[in-house]
Amino acid sequence: MRSTWALYKRELLSSFCSPMAYVVLVSFLLFNGMIFYFFMKITASQPAPTLTGTRGPLQMFFGSTILSVLTPLVFCPALTMRVFAEERRSRTLETLLTAPVTEESVVCAKFLGAFTVYATLWVPTLLYALVVRRYGPVDWTGLGAAYAGTLLVGGAFLAVGVLMSALARSQVTAFLLSFLVIGGAMFALGLGSYIFNDNEAVRRFFSYVNLWEHMEHFSVGVVDSRAVVYYTSVIALCLGLTTRALGSSREAG
Repeated sequence: MRSTWALYKRELLSSFCSPMAYVVLVSFLLFNGMIFYFFMKITASQPAPTLTGTRGPLQMFFGSTILSVLTPLVFCPALTMRVFAEERRSRTLETLLTAPVTEESVVCAKFLGAFTVYATLWVPTLLYALVVRRYGPVDWTGLGAAYAGTLLVGGAFLAVGVLMSALARSQVTAFLLSFLVIGGAMFALGLGSYIFNDNEAVRRFFSYVNLWEHMEHFSVGVVDSRAVVYYTSVIALCLGLTTRALGSSREAG
């Protein structure tokens, strides 16, 4: 536990002292700011603008459209592409693996460091709720569920990114692999629930892994335990595979 904490602090220090972290932060805020402005403009153009309910700007921002999925889809691979690939490029991975720490401690520290940065990126978006609050009531319970869902989905994406970074030889390769796995296996796969409507069992399976559907539920305050189990299972599986990959690298070294 002590080694995990030490590695976690090291990871945070390297993340927040890197210029890339602030490039990601600015890009994140600009990207989300444009999306939120777009939804506020749509809401204001309605004959009778509604700031709450399933079609309010906050609900649309967090899950009622495909744009809500693009943010973690793009930024999670960007946050994790360097965690192991950069260590390998700078030849510090071998030193890390020969230190008296376990693979589990290294993987947990890397993941928690990336997750902390990801959660920090979302903190300024609380201002969006204050903007909406000026013109109408805010469903704070629903907003809390939306943030919980965003962090849960982001955690799963980050776990995939950590695994890809452990397998890749460069940051660019890690980013592309993460983007393809997340976009193909976790996003596109869920679209099957809209395609395979003939077989109820098949449709229910694809609905279970439907990222868009999960985000829509979270955005209106519905926290489905099945979605929680699904994303925590993805996190556990990816981190377990990352640990195995590091163990293989340590034995080979």
